[in-house]
Amino acid sequence: MACFYASHAYISIYIVTFLLISRWPTITGKSITASHLLTEQRTCPFPSLLISKACKGTASISSQEQGCIQALTSNDRTSSALTALELAKAALSLAVEKVDHTMILIGSPKKPCFKSCAENYKDSVVEGLKKAELSMEKGDLDETDEELSMARDAADYCSMILSVDPDDTRSPVFSANKDVHNHITFSMSVADLL
Repeated sequence: MACFYASHAYISIYIVTFLLISRWPTITGKSITASHLLTEQRTCPFPSLLISKACKGTASISSQEQGCIQALTSNDRTSSALTALELAKAALSLAVEKVDHTMILIGSPKKPCFKSCAENYKDSVVEGLKKAELSMEKGDLDETDEELSMARDAADYCSMILSVDPDDTRSPVFSANKDVHNHITFSMSVADLL
């Protein structure tokens, strides 16, 4: 009878050892993942005081304060800006890049709504942002704000045109245009500091 219990104990030890060894990668994988997530949270960039202050302007009124903070903090040029003017120029430059990307996506459209949007971009959004950059260089803040407002209204118009057909709202142009609209709003918000 004693042999039966002894062999039973050895079998139990083998089973427990096998279970521990077979679960070892899963257990260590979970702990690695958990420690990785903790590290990720600690290294998340915090917005500078300048960015936080800038995003409380027009972006806050448009209910885009959090998006403004995330966009400006995640970009190297905007996050490293030390003055309001540097931040405004970097934010406007970022908006221009978004417009250039959207123009590439629009290309030479065949659908009437996309043609209208493309013409609108060339005539109003692109030109408006170029004029805003020039007026910002000159220090004419009223002109800068006016040009940014007109460019944002043109992006709004494009959104309105593309919102008619549900298929168009799923196009990359629609989401790129929304991104342009948001970045123009962020530029306006930063320009409020000047």
